[in-house]
Amino acid sequence: MRAKDEVAAVLMGPAPCDGCDHRSACRSEKLACLDFQRWVNTGSMKTREERNPTSKIYRMVFRGERVA
Repeated sequence: MRAKDEVAAVLMGPAPCDGCDHRSACRSEKLACLDFQRWVNTGSMKTREERNPTSKIYRMVFRGERVA
């Protein structure tokens, strides 16, 4: 699945971003956390209590994709 498809899935169905306090900042500042990375790579909804989204993780998730 392409990274853009994962973004669409976040908006359409259950994802680790649902109910997360960082969701808006991640979207606008191009950040991602380890929970989101795991979900993209494996589909696992296992979440941590504390999330620390970074631009580095975002780049790892979306490498090779041209994201506007």
